[in-house]
Amino acid sequence: MVTLIAGKKGSGKTKDIVKKANEELSGSKGNMIFIDDDNRAMYDLHHDIRFINLSEFPVSSACEFIGFICGLISNNYDIEKIYIDGILNTVKMTEEELTGFFAKIDDLSTAFSMDFIVTLNYENEIPQGLHRFLN
Repeated sequence: MVTLIAGKKGSGKTKDIVKKANEELSGSKGNMIFIDDDNRAMYDLHHDIRFINLSEFPVSSACEFIGFICGLISNNYDIEKIYIDGILNTVKMTEEELTGFFAKIDDLSTAFSMDFIVTLNYENEIPQGLHRFLN
């Protein structure tokens, strides 16, 4: 399942996703990964949640990010949830690329029985193709 948490910058999405990750850890049977574009949330997450600062890796496009996620999955089949905070801060994408990215992680979610929880800073209307993922 893919869940999108969208809203304006400063509306508390990061705080919410960190809280959600920490709360869901106790009921989790698999591994959890939290991907962000900086280290700010690292110290607020439980130490059992794998934190990845994507800015440390040469990932700059939606295609490269999908490849990065596939690499994580191929290395660890026990991943249950992947949290991605601020997808457009992490990787710059057009509206079309963003919709395609969500379609691909939805396919990965189904194929590997894992959940993706993604936050999105969006000031305007959310693209129609993403409405089915909204929380």
